[in-house]
Amino acid sequence: MEQRGNPPLVEMKNVAKAFGGIHALHKVDFQLAPGEVVGLVGDNGAGKSTLIKILSGVYTPDEGSLYINGKEIHFEGPRHAKELGIETVHQDRGLVPGFRVADNLFLGREQTRFGLLRLRKMDSMAQQALAGLGIEIRSFREPVMSMSGGQQQAVAVARAVSANPKVVILDEPTAALAVKEVAKVLDLIGQLKKHGVAVVFVSHVLPEILAVTDRIVVLRRGQKVGDLPTRDADQDLIVKLMIGSEVIGCEI
Repeated sequence: MEQRGNPPLVEMKNVAKAFGGIHALHKVDFQLAPGEVVGLVGDNGAGKSTLIKILSGVYTPDEGSLYINGKEIHFEGPRHAKELGIETVHQDRGLVPGFRVADNLFLGREQTRFGLLRLRKMDSMAQQALAGLGIEIRSFREPVMSMSGGQQQAVAVARAVSANPKVVILDEPTAALAVKEVAKVLDLIGQLKKHGVAVVFVSHVLPEILAVTDRIVVLRRGQKVGDLPTRDADQDLIVKLMIGSEVIGCEI
């Protein structure tokens, strides 16, 4: 959590969002401190996707306020959120399958000189970025579609980190991965924390949430019903919060 007297890195206050007559979020508060890993959990339709889309600039809230380092922000879109240091790694990873690692890392911000791509420089920068996160890639010349799911996820995370973000949102990053690859992704989350990057970890796999987070926020039917340190949580409690009437650490 943030130090006393300092504003949170990110703060959402009384955020609400409706689609027609469906209230996806209702007066939700959410905070994130530098280097903090927060697990965001809830059943399908709980509001997780809506919350992270507001945080990443995709949606504009109908009500409520968003602050970064204590300053109120009105995102003009995802690009604006990126400019302010918020990166998102989506479940589909957003990689171009036929492109190499460096091509994907620098997609849209390629290194050029006299109008020509600086492939060696991009490869070198990509290797440095991956090494800094403890990621090993067999070959930088192969397209990412030839890599395992875990390696592709690592490349997607490295691409986000290469933009020097303050916050990385990971949306179901371990979906469809083998056990060994899941362990590597969870280790990546630890590496982000060591680098002082705040992480929002969205997952339905509760043991993973309990393993790597500092705090857990639980949503149910668009409302926040739980906000507690991970050390005070267990799987049974989180499930009760997700489907029952319990409320911990917040008001609804």
